[in-house]
Amino acid sequence: MPRQSDDALSEVIGFILIIALITIFLSLWMTYVIPAEGRQQEIEHMNYVRDWFTQYKITADSLWINHDADSKDLTSVTISNSLVLGSQGGATQAGGLFIPVMSPTGSTGSIAVKNVSAEGGGVERIVFNVATPFEIPMWRLEFATNNNYWVPQTYYYQMGGVFLRQQTGTVARIMPLIIFPSENDAEIIIIRLDGGGESGLSGKGSVRIDTKLNSAQSEQGSLGGGNIKFILSDENAARGWENMLKEQGYPVPFRVNNEVTVTLSGNIQCEFANYTVSVQSIASLVD
Repeated sequence: MPRQSDDALSEVIGFILIIALITIFLSLWMTYVIPAEGRQQEIEHMNYVRDWFTQYKITADSLWINHDADSKDLTSVTISNSLVLGSQGGATQAGGLFIPVMSPTGSTGSIAVKNVSAEGGGVERIVFNVATPFEIPMWRLEFATNNNYWVPQTYYYQMGGVFLRQQTGTVARIMPLIIFPSENDAEIIIIRLDGGGESGLSGKGSVRIDTKLNSAQSEQGSLGGGNIKFILSDENAARGWENMLKEQGYPVPFRVNNEVTVTLSGNIQCEFANYTVSVQSIASLVD
């Protein structure tokens, strides 16, 4: 009988070994390289968002700081800023040997002008318990993202400050426009945001945020003494405001659940700046 050849069997075994090596390589790539690359992209994007909100705060403040109450020269002036919502912007998912599954999945983000509900009812607001009591809603310009590889984060501009919210709590990245010249006096710039037109968008691409100064009060209105109560969305937000107020040195804030109160026996002075903020989509391609 003729001897049987093992050549065909050797080729099959070699092919199986090659497939096994490719599978191991792809598995290691998807387990270690893709998450690391995606995490780096999302960290860089969140740093970009942080810097964007810092610049937005400076630009928005410049409108009311330079506003002349008599000439009203900056009334109705609109400033525009663009923001990329996703960690990969409008990029495609191809990459890494041109196989889509070998590149990180880009995160999406959303930005909106919103009035957040508070625990116990109502919305986030400041209550002035003075001779003539009144309250002011605390609107936000808020960016939120659901990162795929990094810590989900939310940045928002509120009362002239920039806040960062994470699962572990809320911190003030930039202080709101609240000053305590002494332990008994306060000076507060009330920033009112009103959503105009499209007030919220989500996705991965770029959006344009238009901010218009409607009016600004240059002269400070004296309210006398009393207490100021900050009613926040939850305890995490309240702790963020409590810690921020403590950093001022005085007065000592008092927190109960989602409410933070400061009591002032001297004088509370207020200024007002009223804005309309709208969000517009930006086309990625031009016909």
